Amino acid sequence: MADDGSRSPVGAAPDTRGGDLRALGQNALSRVSLAWGKVFGAAEQLNRRITFIAAYRTAKAQGIADPAGFARQAITETQFLYSKANKMEWGRGAVGGTLMTFKTYSVAYLELLHRMYTQGGPEGKRAALLALGMLMLMGGAGGLPFAEDLEDAADGLAQMLGYNFSAKKARQEFLESMLPRGIAQFIDKGVSGLPGAPLDVSGRLGMGNLIPGTGLLLEKTSHARDVLEIAGPAGDFASRILSGGRSVLTGDVGAGVLEMSPAAVRNAVKGADMAATGMYRDAKGYKVLDTNALEAAMKAIGFQPGSVATIQDANRISQGAKAFYNLRSQEIRSQWAQGIFESDPKKVQAARDQVASWNEKNPEQPMRISIPSVMERVRQMRKSKDERIADTAPRAMRAQLREDAARARIAFGSE
Repeated sequence: MADDGSRSPVGAAPDTRGGDLRALGQNALSRVSLAWGKVFGAAEQLNRRITFIAAYRTAKAQGIADPAGFARQAITETQFLYSKANKMEWGRGAVGGTLMTFKTYSVAYLELLHRMYTQGGPEGKRAALLALGMLMLMGGAGGLPFAEDLEDAADGLAQMLGYNFSAKKARQEFLESMLPRGIAQFIDKGVSGLPGAPLDVSGRLGMGNLIPGTGLLLEKTSHARDVLEIAGPAGDFASRILSGGRSVLTGDVGAGVLEMSPAAVRNAVKGADMAATGMYRDAKGYKVLDTNALEAAMKAIGFQPGSVATIQDANRISQGAKAFYNLRSQEIRSQWAQGIFESDPKKVQAARDQVASWNEKNPEQPMRISIPSVMERVRQMRKSKDERIADTAPRAMRAQLREDAARARIAFGSE
């Protein structure tokens, strides 16, 4: 049958305006997704073609019998296979596949380094060291394999021993004490640490964080981010859907839709906000630092500006140190109050000893426990739970909460 040009778009419900609109929207989304993916697909194809040509020419020059086969093997060895068959057995199922999302490249790269170093002879060892050198050039010392994981382990061990310590900060301070600041930053962050570098590539190209969930080794106020890291992209997506859905249901449709949007959309909106306000703002809308038009453009296309990355890294270290200090002071204050509440002088003395130990190990962060705050905690411990809830509630709620507690007591007494 001849096509009269009156057919509905692909996927449209025939003869329905709603179906046509849905189909147009779906087709537009498909085109955008295809166009967005073509950039990355083209880069991958270019890499593979260059590798094939170089390997083929090498094979011809060395007189290898099957240069095409050698070139195909070179692509497999250096550009990797991303099919399910190339994953470990436990990573092929629903759970393992979810946990291993976006981990194929990291695992394959480490396997490549191992093969080159152990099976490639002297040339393979040089190639492996050269690969690590390139990785350090782009990501710095912090981008070397397992660097961030080892930092988390070292920080967690230090906390267990009573030290408020950051391995990352210690490395930075050591390098800056031995070398000029520019060189020290280059060693630590690679090309992103060079003075005036407009964007941060160490976070994208580094391989420091290979083991998910190592942040659980640290004492923090919240480990939600570390748990989501273990769950992988699926966990992050589910979290965003729940958070965004909650915003939509409470009336903040724009924020909810943005929260559920792909990273590319969020980056574009963030870049537009930076361009409009001249500043980078955190998730709560608070200013982080001033930015310019170039940095806004970089963020809009998905790259973190170098200035933002530097400040955010420093803030993250400071927040971690602050959180551990507060946690330890609360623990000591709680033990001190418990000793007074239970009339146990040994617990009180143990709390005093912990303060002295902290101050000895962290002289630059002296801890001072306020006796009035301890006694206030003791007073709270002597109250019943319903009294504590009512006393700490907003003033407008206190009378109602006390009435509810009184009714509950009366009901319990009448049974």
